[in-house]
Parts: sequence; structure tokens; C-alpha cells
Amino acid sequence: MVERAVRVALQLKHVTVDAGGRPVSLSYPGILLAGYEDGALVAQRWVPFGEDPSEEDDEKLVEALHKAVLWEEQEVPWC
Repeated sequence: MVERAVRVALQLKHVTVDAGGRPVSLSYPGILLAGYEDGALVAQRWVPFGEDPSEEDDEKLVEALHKAVLWEEQEVPWC
């Protein structure tokens, strides 16, 4: 049987956008869910949240965590 584990970590996502011809770098926080099978990384999902998360942000995070736990228990495919 495959051994599965989910790791949860706070992660800043960095992006660069064009702002009128000059690059501007932005960072914003989120939760990184990483799925491992027998110690090897097989999937990741990043769920954003802001400094003042909304109820919708909270619901998305709860749903992602729920699916990750079910995947860890080998009940559903990785989300």
C-alpha cells in the first residue's frame, strides 16, 4: 500500500507584472498543500488568502484541507 502524507505550509507567492512598461514585483500569502506518496512529492495546491480573509476565502481553505485529508486516507484523487 502506498503511504501518503499531506504537508501544510504558509507560503508567499511572488509574481512580476508589467506596470506601464516597467516590471513590478508583488508578493501575497497563501497556504501550500503538498501531497507525498512514499516520501516523493506528487501534487501541490496553493490556496491564497489576504491580510483580511473573507468568509469565502475561509471556505475555500476548509474545502482544500478536507480534500487533502481524504486524499491522504486514499479516499479521493488529489484535488
